[in-house]
Amino acid sequence: HLNPFLLSQTSSITIKIVACCFVGKEPWQAGLSKHLEAYEHGSKTGDMEYAIANLYFHANMAIFGCGENLESLSQSIQSYIKRAYQCNQFTHWKIMLILHQLALDLMNKEQSAFSPYSNAMTEESCFVISRNNNETSFCRLICYKKKFVALFTGDLDAAAKMCELCQEYPIESGGRLVSAIVSVFLDGLIGFFFARKHREDEVKWTDIGIDAIQTLKKWVKTSDWNFSNKLYLLEAEFYFLKKDDERAMGSYHASINAARESKFIHEEGLAEENFASYLFQKNRHYQGMKHLVNAKKCYEVWGAHTLVQRVDKAITTIEHNHLLP
Repeated sequence: HLNPFLLSQTSSITIKIVACCFVGKEPWQAGLSKHLEAYEHGSKTGDMEYAIANLYFHANMAIFGCGENLESLSQSIQSYIKRAYQCNQFTHWKIMLILHQLALDLMNKEQSAFSPYSNAMTEESCFVISRNNNETSFCRLICYKKKFVALFTGDLDAAAKMCELCQEYPIESGGRLVSAIVSVFLDGLIGFFFARKHREDEVKWTDIGIDAIQTLKKWVKTSDWNFSNKLYLLEAEFYFLKKDDERAMGSYHASINAARESKFIHEEGLAEENFASYLFQKNRHYQGMKHLVNAKKCYEVWGAHTLVQRVDKAITTIEHNHLLP
């Protein structure tokens, strides 16, 4: 019996395909169906490496970029993983296990994506082995995954650690997967959060946030649909840092509206929650509560039950402390 994890170490697959290496004009949702069409084409022509690669690109875009419903997406990714395993495409089998674990973590499912295939294999062991084998793409994806979960679940200390760890696995020249694009956006949010603490490392974190804004300004020129809501939210956090309340308020509203128009329900929820945090800081608790409730509704639609439970606890605490109706 061959160990598929070990087989994946010798794969010559390079996880870069032009179709996925883009900061493109096309809405990310439109790219989802194209990757499934590419999978069908690869399957019919017998090019299973190409076919399975497109299942991974579909899953990566759907979960990091589009905010697809996690319940249905989890089921799809499970079928992709099974197909990759059956076709001996162990590189993409392994990295799709990481994506499935991401979905499970956000859905508050206390199970391991790895357990159907190996009792010994875990996310941590996967990272250690990949690091020892200098497989930077795997290490980088795990860092993106952990940073994504940490930020959305409110563990900003863990998110900051992943932000710094990602620097050890720089992206090669060429294009970016959606996970890498979104990671830049998250870095900016993490940067401004820690800059507002006004510690000795404030300049470092501020620079990270400003760098993210500059990058998003370039990307938004290619696709207002994919990037405007992200840029607005980063700008709102910057104005929050600089105590420019008028511009902060306008940018938070713009981010929420842009995310809603682009149908990025997960980022709409994130903008609502960040706006609520800003309003609570300004002692505008009634307004903040409305936006926190809106965030909860977005997370419910996304299927992120871990986030729903966290926001529920925050709502209960705030209602108790401030005697809100």
